[in-house]
Amino acid sequence: MTVFNKSDKENTEKQNNEGTVNETLGTRISQYRKQRNFTQSEFAELLGVTPQAVSKWENDISCPDITLLPDIADIFGITVDELLTGKVKVVTTEKEKKPRKNIDKLRLVIRVLRPMQKPIKIALPLSVVKRFARLGVSISNAVGGDYISEEQLSDIMNMVDEGITGVILDIVTEDDTNVIVEID
Repeated sequence: MTVFNKSDKENTEKQNNEGTVNETLGTRISQYRKQRNFTQSEFAELLGVTPQAVSKWENDISCPDITLLPDIADIFGITVDELLTGKVKVVTTEKEKKPRKNIDKLRLVIRVLRPMQKPIKIALPLSVVKRFARLGVSISNAVGGDYISEEQLSDIMNMVDEGITGVILDIVTEDDTNVIVEID
């Protein structure tokens, strides 16, 4: 990762305005932090670093430790690749005749990202979710509470039976809560 001196940063910003160079990691961190309505202090607290460290990242004086990148990406609800490159991966899937993944190796992952709160991540093996469903035990409260109804959970399980994996639900509620459901 390149650390910029002031003149490099000024040149990069000029070039960014002209659309010839990608924005910096620091700029992306700042933008995502502001989108989530975190102050530098709140964001720093979530990561266990100082607000000064966050300020240095956002001003391209230094970069976050590589071990923090997955946590930063999780807080923002993006991948580490998106954080580093600024490129959003758009995945389109066509139903192909691929060997289906073994359900015992898949997980139902639910991420709830609320403004100014620590993210919640729930990951359950699909085999457990299916067993509860077969027994008629309601687990929607355990895997998403108010965010995913029993009916929606049933629909998700039907998608799994059809071989669908990846992000299957990504919604933002009126209070800017982001709920992401994926099968991985």
